[in-house]
Amino acid sequence: MSIVRRELVNLSLAGLDIRFSRVENFDALLDDLIAKGTEHPDYQDDRIPYWADLWHSGLALAEYLLREKVITPAMSVTEIGCGLGLPGLVAAMQGGEVLFTDYLPEALEQVDFNWSLNLPGVARSRVMDWRFPLAEAKAQLLLAADVAYEKRAFEPLVKAFAALSGTGGRIIVTEPGRERTSDWLEMLGKQWPNHVSTTANVLYREVEVAVNIVDIRV
Repeated sequence: MSIVRRELVNLSLAGLDIRFSRVENFDALLDDLIAKGTEHPDYQDDRIPYWADLWHSGLALAEYLLREKVITPAMSVTEIGCGLGLPGLVAAMQGGEVLFTDYLPEALEQVDFNWSLNLPGVARSRVMDWRFPLAEAKAQLLLAADVAYEKRAFEPLVKAFAALSGTGGRIIVTEPGRERTSDWLEMLGKQWPNHVSTTANVLYREVEVAVNIVDIRV
């Protein structure tokens, strides 16, 4: 198995300076998965190491939290499918009480490292399969950046959002305009008519992506 190599980057989002790391050898991690073979449970469950990189949707969500002043002191926040955890980290730096969740423990190890670069103590995190949401992950604010890769995830994600949010809560979702994801955005709109959809153009590593942002009031 490949040893994870971290690349440190300095981010400045809406005036907030953040020290952050992504995984430099993403392709090596992907090769490790392929080498396991098509019959391996990790391969069949599509455990692709998307968590290892920083994506435009994560940047868009983090910037939205700052721009819209979403976080209030002691607000309970859960990031679903957190990957490297940038949105949750920003929420914590703004005073939120954040729980990071991801399907893969490797992602949460990277969250711990990114937390240590910016905040004292340790990050609160749990391994969570959104098909089986944990009761302790229920929060006033749910964050999800670029989680709907496959159609089979659409319905379980909507059910997880419903299970983990309560009346008066809020769900903020970002996704990078994938054509196949339009059905999922429509599902979200039908489930929660009280929402606002916007688009943010995010430039990262010389690539600009128009990221959809759906801000839902429960």
